[in-house]
Amino acid sequence: MSIATSGYSKQRSSNVAGRALYSDLDLNLNLHPVKMDISPVTDVRAVRNSVKNLVLTNFGERPFQPKLGSNVTALLFENTDQFTAIMMKKEIYRLLEDHEPRINAIRVEILDDTDANAYRVSIEFNVIKINAQAEVEFALQRLR
Repeated sequence: MSIATSGYSKQRSSNVAGRALYSDLDLNLNLHPVKMDISPVTDVRAVRNSVKNLVLTNFGERPFQPKLGSNVTALLFENTDQFTAIMMKKEIYRLLEDHEPRINAIRVEILDDTDANAYRVSIEFNVIKINAQAEVEFALQRLR
């Protein structure tokens, strides 16, 4: 099992005619201040959440989708070195190219944080239909 802490940055977005192309639930379960309901996330934030969730999904974790997932969290139990980071990077590229058709121009950077026994993951991409650059950053750390 792993823990991911996230921080989001950089967002340039323009949706078509004021409508959101992509929407999803906010997994932090933040309430809308007026409606007092779970706030939806749209466009770039929805795609960022999807990218992060794909990376954190293990094979067989989603019912009826056995091929969806990656070995990224399993690699956390390997030695913390450059070779493991390269394997994680290849796995993330494969996963996003196969299962996230809304993005292109993917750049993945993985830095090992040996002192914290974790990896810092940064994924930059372009959301195709709205031509917006986005980045998602999070830490992958194994649980004991």
